[in-house]
Amino acid sequence: MHTMKIFIGALTLGATSLASGEEFGGHDAMSLAQGKRVKTDCSINWTNPKDDKVYCFANARNQFMFKQNAKTFVPRAQVTFESD
Repeated sequence: MHTMKIFIGALTLGATSLASGEEFGGHDAMSLAQGKRVKTDCSINWTNPKDDKVYCFANARNQFMFKQNAKTFVPRAQVTFESD
């Protein structure tokens, strides 16, 4: 019983860490790069191997497109995310 509580606590901690590590507050990175704000649950995501940042996507197509040219799309997404 005690071991189960520790395990559940570790799972909770892991989920919290992922949520706080999402770039752009969990918004779809590809949509941001296109000037739109689309909030996601981050179930479709990608960790950039160059900087270990986690990007979230509304669908697999957006994820695929973003990964093909992340170098261009990251700065575009940042501009939209930082604007009001």
